[in-house]
Amino acid sequence: MLYNAVSTLGLAKRLQTANTDLQLERLRNNDEIASGRHFDVAKALGARTGQAIALRNLYDETDQTLKSTALLQGRLGTMDSALTNILSAGQDVLAAASVGLGQPSPTGSSLQVRARAMLDQVVGMLNASSGNGYLFGGVEVKTPPMRAVQGDESGLPSPLRIVQDAIAAATGGTSSPQTPAETAAAVAVLDELFSVRDPALPLPPPLTQGFEGGLYRGATALQPGGADTPRLSARPDRSTEIPYGIQANDPAMRDLLQGLYMLAGLDTSQLPLDAYKPYMEAAVAKVSGGLEGVREATAQLGIHRAQLDDVADMHTTQLRILNDQLDAMESVDPAEASLRMNQLEVQIEATSAATARIARMSLTNYL
Repeated sequence: MLYNAVSTLGLAKRLQTANTDLQLERLRNNDEIASGRHFDVAKALGARTGQAIALRNLYDETDQTLKSTALLQGRLGTMDSALTNILSAGQDVLAAASVGLGQPSPTGSSLQVRARAMLDQVVGMLNASSGNGYLFGGVEVKTPPMRAVQGDESGLPSPLRIVQDAIAAATGGTSSPQTPAETAAAVAVLDELFSVRDPALPLPPPLTQGFEGGLYRGATALQPGGADTPRLSARPDRSTEIPYGIQANDPAMRDLLQGLYMLAGLDTSQLPLDAYKPYMEAAVAKVSGGLEGVREATAQLGIHRAQLDDVADMHTTQLRILNDQLDAMESVDPAEASLRMNQLEVQIEATSAATARIARMSLTNYL
């Protein structure tokens, strides 16, 4: 004779296991409702998992590109503000210097003070930084490109002293030119001082310091041997390259700085008339030409900023489209998730009730 025996302990264990599985499924379903995403995306998508992974990789790449573009936009914005301030300061000095081109003015000493103040301001703008790098030193982003007008702790003569020494060397020892010939010699020496050259070559006499090294400490215009030094550029995406490496040793900047140093380096009101006029004309021409070059660089930077804005807008649109596609694949239907939650709760209640009934069963119920 055969007997079918059912263990209440075995039933209780099975029901407890089933109840545990249902509780875990409810937790997963609750997470899906809270996050709006499938708990196990691969299981939910099945054969479309590879497509979702490809979209996610493209989304991450686009998002990273957009973040890099935002950093570059901030960098170019800071450069634009610095150049705008340089233009404003230079225009102020140019207007003051142009008034007294014909003959020495009693206000010449005040022009020297004014030029010196504007020179400090321009040098400060050229030492502008963004993030962890300086903007106008080329690839040398860790060091301020311009030395302070009054010097620093490097042990070198101050930039202002370098300019004054160059003038004195050209005039035979006097602090300012006294004749047209001395003015021409001083301007020629200053032209050499503010030139860039192969750093491997010696400076032409009577110079002991050059613009690069003496006044400017960023990336040199030329490498040893005479090849051009690479300039900064950015690639916000695979198809776009934006050159933005405006440097403080560019010709326009050097012309502007030379003119300002010429006005700040001596009191032009003390110059004889025949030495004064060519000196002032040379200084004003340098300031004017430098400002024109800075204005062109600012306009070009504006074009690059507009180009970068277009790239950012394109990536923003692409990111939105990718996000919509990923949402369509990975998101959970709220109505379906709620229905599944209700079903799970009903099953859990039924399992719990059955478990409780079995737990109350004993042999005395049948005796």
